[in-house]
Amino acid sequence: KQWYQRRVRGEDEVLLAEETDKARNTINDFWKTKAGYNKGTAQQELLKITTRWLGFGYGIFEVIIVDNRFRDSELWLAIGRNDIAIYPRQKSIPLEVHTYDTIISFGAPQENVFRIAIEGHAPLEMNTPQFLDIARLMKTFIAIMVKGKQRR
Repeated sequence: KQWYQRRVRGEDEVLLAEETDKARNTINDFWKTKAGYNKGTAQQELLKITTRWLGFGYGIFEVIIVDNRFRDSELWLAIGRNDIAIYPRQKSIPLEVHTYDTIISFGAPQENVFRIAIEGHAPLEMNTPQFLDIARLMKTFIAIMVKGKQRR
């Protein structure tokens, strides 16, 4: 068993190194085409690229989803100003997005467990040591949303 674990870890390390090299080369190739840019223009270009990601501006938390509704159980929970989203780790397209209007309740029924009840969907239950941070951020965004609606 230990030999197998060491072998798998070694293969994972090789795959990770290959993926890292591939990403680094892609980034380097992209910026080579922008060689004439001054610092300000390069920063603007980087900001354009960054803000295209659907999860830009969200708080991202690594979670392990308890049920089997997704192919992978290790995902990202993205907490945004208007909604929450579930992303595969290291991916830019969400698996699910739910606005706060559809969230019935949320909280931590026990330590390291966070649960979100969503209208018309099975509850999202996840394991994460960051359950308090998630709850605080959701509560803050919901309070901002409620204040905005009261002003109208």
